[in-house]
Amino acid sequence: MGDKDVPHAPDGARVGIWELSPGIERSNFFSLLGAAFFSIGLLTLVGNLRPYLFNSMLAIPDDIQGRVSAGMDVVSEIPALLLSGLVGAASDKLGRRAIYAMGFLILAVGYFLFPFVADDWTLYGMVFVTACGASLVSAMLSTVIADYPRETSRGKLVGICFFLNGLGVASLVGLASKLPQIYLAQGFDAFEAGRLAYWTVAVLCLVPMVIVARGLARGSPARLSQREPLLATLKVGIQAARDLKVRLAYLSAAVSRASLSIISAFFFLWMVRAGKEQGMTPAEAYSLSGGIFVAIQLTATLWAIIVITFIDRINRVLTMAVGSALACASYTLFGLVDDPFQPIMYAAAVFLGVGEMSGILASQALIGQVAPLKARGAVIGVFTLCGSLGIFFAAIVGGYLFDVWRPSAPYVVMGGTSGLLCVVATYTWVKTRPTAAMLAAGADPTA
Repeated sequence: MGDKDVPHAPDGARVGIWELSPGIERSNFFSLLGAAFFSIGLLTLVGNLRPYLFNSMLAIPDDIQGRVSAGMDVVSEIPALLLSGLVGAASDKLGRRAIYAMGFLILAVGYFLFPFVADDWTLYGMVFVTACGASLVSAMLSTVIADYPRETSRGKLVGICFFLNGLGVASLVGLASKLPQIYLAQGFDAFEAGRLAYWTVAVLCLVPMVIVARGLARGSPARLSQREPLLATLKVGIQAARDLKVRLAYLSAAVSRASLSIISAFFFLWMVRAGKEQGMTPAEAYSLSGGIFVAIQLTATLWAIIVITFIDRINRVLTMAVGSALACASYTLFGLVDDPFQPIMYAAAVFLGVGEMSGILASQALIGQVAPLKARGAVIGVFTLCGSLGIFFAAIVGGYLFDVWRPSAPYVVMGGTSGLLCVVATYTWVKTRPTAAMLAAGADPTA
């Protein structure tokens, strides 16, 4: 049974530089920040623990790891394809916090059960279960970020949430990359160390589950005037794509979600393979490469702080064009590095962090602006659906090239797709930007 509507104050609260929508309390705002810290980091660990699973627990051969990883990514997106639009529409009716908490609970169950899989259908079955939770968490994070701010603070709220996303990813991945080594040092064998690492992450999933279940606002900020069927509500998200900017937002979801997936799924696989070629154990290579990954995420986090100082004053479509150009250059450069354990890798990691966060912030700010209020959950559900399609493409193409060309090939692929997004965003900006007369008449310069 969903949360019930509660009376809303006519004016929203204010917390520092953030102006909140009517009905959103300060406690809801701080709960969102807590959820933002954990959400993406816990989703990222599904892929980041994969190299240790492949090499030390399942003994999957090196020459097929890219394609096995790609298959897991494809399976992991099936729940998002099936549920994303329905999840958004259901959250419009049942309330955000119930769906969000359910997502973290399913994630916890998935991480707990992962050490029991084998190199057969059970591996993909557990990927599917975990992905059901990830789909709920991802959709609700985007939806709540869109719900809570006034338009004047939308970019700043996106910025602080993705700052916390980056901080959470850096912290959680930094911890997870050390867990197998920590448990090995305590006398556990390689398999037991991996199992304890997964169980540690499962316990961590319960923290944000409690935060969102107790702290987020009840219900949704605006409901459809009639209780239409969920599929009828979902139709609104598809119809919204008639707008050129909504179409751009949907395309940006495909590229930005694929970019995150590439970093999560293939970074540590690449590092562990390179480490093994240099005589390291999987646990040693996994631990050593954690520092490079943290450099990516800390840079992304710091870049988010810079971006929130100006994102609400700039046209959102133009922001998308610039952000995707940065992503194009950074992913391509990163993918062309030959030895990932050379010092130059840290410089490439810094540039990649800038490109990664630029694309994400631009995408989230744009969808928050163009999604209609009363069906925002449905529109953002389709937005998430497009992200899943992007991950399908990146996983299949990137995984194949990982095995047959070079382990860094997925990053080159994302450089190319980010370049395509830049071209589309530039075209959209030229077609939709406010004219001087419109600005003089009071048009929103960010629209």
